Amino acid sequence: MNQDLHKAVFLDKDGTLVDNSQYPYVIPTDKLLAAEVVEGLLYLQQKGYKLFIVSNQSWISKRRLSQQQVEEVFQNLIATLGTHNVIISGYYYCPHRKTDNCDCRKPKTKLIELAAREHFIDLSQSFFIGDMDLDVATGKNSGMKTVLVLTGKGREYNSNLKPDFVIKNINHIKGVM
Repeated sequence: MNQDLHKAVFLDKDGTLVDNSQYPYVIPTDKLLAAEVVEGLLYLQQKGYKLFIVSNQSWISKRRLSQQQVEEVFQNLIATLGTHNVIISGYYYCPHRKTDNCDCRKPKTKLIELAAREHFIDLSQSFFIGDMDLDVATGKNSGMKTVLVLTGKGREYNSNLKPDFVIKNINHIKGVM
């Protein structure tokens, strides 16, 4: 690994860090799955990983939420994580619909590449953790190792795209790293 570059963990938000069991009626949420993620996130920080959130938030383009409302959700989530001493180095989200064919919506890699440039991240030493095939595909498309969590949609995962690791929730990351 280049000495000047950092290793990172990119995290999906909905279903991975926060409860999305009320989806699509409650969107997006900032209700942290504290009992399932905090210990693991602290462990990753201790191992020297910078933490980032990458999420698709098409509610903006669908006009169900304003960009300000989505920003508030992310800020609340980051503040809540901060009360547990978890530091999120940055967050990135795509506001577009799937049909917009943008280059920032997962599984495309624009947001990952942007974070890597802005924060000097070595993607070959990094991981993507999420609960859906889009997350696994995003990690693989970016040259990272992938971790599927069995929270959120992860319990229903049925894809030919195989993650590098499957764990119950982020707190079980010690078995991977």
